[in-house]
Amino acid sequence: MPAPRLHSVLTSFSRSMKDARELASDANKWSIPPHPGTRAQITPQRRDTLTEMAFLRAFTSWEMFLEETFLLYLLGHRPPKGSPPRRYGFPPTPDAAAEWCTEGRPYAKWNASEAQRRANRWFKDGKPFTPVLQGQQSRLDQLTTIRNAIAHESSSAKVKFETLVRAELGALPPAMTVGGFLLMTKPASAPPVSFMEFYLGQIEQVAFKIVPK
Repeated sequence: MPAPRLHSVLTSFSRSMKDARELASDANKWSIPPHPGTRAQITPQRRDTLTEMAFLRAFTSWEMFLEETFLLYLLGHRPPKGSPPRRYGFPPTPDAAAEWCTEGRPYAKWNASEAQRRANRWFKDGKPFTPVLQGQQSRLDQLTTIRNAIAHESSSAKVKFETLVRAELGALPPAMTVGGFLLMTKPASAPPVSFMEFYLGQIEQVAFKIVPK
């Protein structure tokens, strides 16, 4: 099958990453007073909230990308560059492909672990998903930890997030919010980038390997 569908999915994903970056950047700018002695447009608390919203949008777009590309590959679509994966199943329709992935459940989860499990079942060597996702498993786990810290107020989600912050910064700053962490510069990054930019860059690299162009 031709490549336009997969190219379209990749383009939409890239646009969502751009939108997330711009929202986080705008929130940071709005929180800085334009001139000495003047008030900023938003408070630091609002800045952090908007940054967290931007990250959630990016994370949701990432899981949608995994779902859409998986189903298209399962239906036999080709990437813009290279060959399609060798399939072990041939669903007759898009609805059938989606049903195969839900496996009798109300809906399918599209985190990295579930995508790998399905890829190993339906594609030879799990390609293009398993090798790429395994190579970035640690970073993808961090993405999930950050997402859960934003979306859930459980003590477990908070503890995992604080553990991540300590591992990255060497200590847990007081009153650290998820948004505040995402806007911080990642230590030893060259050139210097925020954690937000670092994580979005990581999933973009994975996406470009799943759908080479």
